[in-house]
Amino acid sequence: MLAELTAALAAQGGHYQVVLNVSEIMLPATPGLILPDTFLCASVTDYNVILARTDINPQSFRLSNAQSGQFVAAVPFTTPFGVVPITRSWASVDVKFHASKFRFIGTHLESFVPPIREAQGAELRAGPANTTLPVIVAMDSNAQAFPLPQDPTYVDFMASGYNDVWSEIFPSAPGLTCCQNESDNNPVSELYQRIDVILTLGDIEGQKIALFGADPSTRTPDGLWPSDHAGVAASVIIEEDED
Repeated sequence: MLAELTAALAAQGGHYQVVLNVSEIMLPATPGLILPDTFLCASVTDYNVILARTDINPQSFRLSNAQSGQFVAAVPFTTPFGVVPITRSWASVDVKFHASKFRFIGTHLESFVPPIREAQGAELRAGPANTTLPVIVAMDSNAQAFPLPQDPTYVDFMASGYNDVWSEIFPSAPGLTCCQNESDNNPVSELYQRIDVILTLGDIEGQKIALFGADPSTRTPDGLWPSDHAGVAASVIIEEDED
């Protein structure tokens, strides 16, 4: 999928490189019953990826201090071969763009176990997001920001001083991002909650934000949605560093 994405970006004139490609969910090959007397042995590896543009003057756009890690908090998963953790990961990079500096973090928090998700959010704030730089966190948080009630993990970020770019720009719009049917062929959108968020901390002001793949017009000719989630993209202004 990463190769498909970078190829599609290049086909549209985009110039991007992979800055970090970090594994998170890694389930070993596990046999499963599919049909009577038919077994499939499958493994799963999921990744967090940060892309950066390559067509900007390197004197104006510099990346440094690329870091990544897996959260200590994880969900145990029982297989016929023993218990393996369903891990989640984060990736971060420090950016200097003209006179502005910030840290960009991408992550994907736990889906089904709220206390683990909340612990991962706390790890993120105490770890890679613990910096004097302004911070941008782009994540599939799996933590409901809309509708009410809001998920405790999302509430924790708000209580810690983070700003939600979507609610800053569209305070009364739902901005639903999740989730279409797993087969992605449902004729009517099934998006019902907003869990994919762009959060900021520090001297950052949201300017624009938009959803992608949420409108029926974006479905493929054979009727598939681009993803089970809607994509989110934002433009922000970061105060210039005075050093």
